[in-house]
Amino acid sequence: MIVEHDSEQTGPATLEADRIVADVLAGDTPAFAGLVRLYQESVWRIAAAVLRDRDATENLVQQVFVDAYFHLDQYAPGTDFGAWVRTVARNRLRKELRAAGREDRRLAVYRERLAERLRAESGSANDDSENFVEALRGCRDQLPPRDAVLVNLRYEKGLSFEAIAEEQGQTPEAVQRMISRIRFRLRACIQNKLTDA
Repeated sequence: MIVEHDSEQTGPATLEADRIVADVLAGDTPAFAGLVRLYQESVWRIAAAVLRDRDATENLVQQVFVDAYFHLDQYAPGTDFGAWVRTVARNRLRKELRAAGREDRRLAVYRERLAERLRAESGSANDDSENFVEALRGCRDQLPPRDAVLVNLRYEKGLSFEAIAEEQGQTPEAVQRMISRIRFRLRACIQNKLTDA
């Protein structure tokens, strides 16, 4: 991991950080908690400003300190540790945002595939596809959480009935029946929405 450095003056916090870094690199792993205490707030501010979600921010902050721990040997003592760890945070944030962008693209593909499949099953290939996808979105949002998880595993992640069954503690046949019933309900919901429109 390559990190750039902010330009900030070395202060008491950096001197303390340098001492802790030396201790951690010498084998005193628990001492790393001192670095977390010193810099958690500034890393939190960076993450929260972009993510605006408490759970996502908390997860990112934890990952930043994991990254920092594993790359601690790349920190140059005598420079500003705060600037270094904030750069680690920005690098991690960029990586997470790129991953979220890929996830958004996967979701778009998933919605389109599910729409095509439901359209084919309902025999409504002539429906306006924008209206159909909008109806699908609305119906998908109304699914109970467990059904939404099954649809996600099957159509977004592309898992087999066997893989879903193993993950959910069910038989493949039971999973196939549940997903079939969910598709039937989605199809009926979509047809109702399209009829009302």
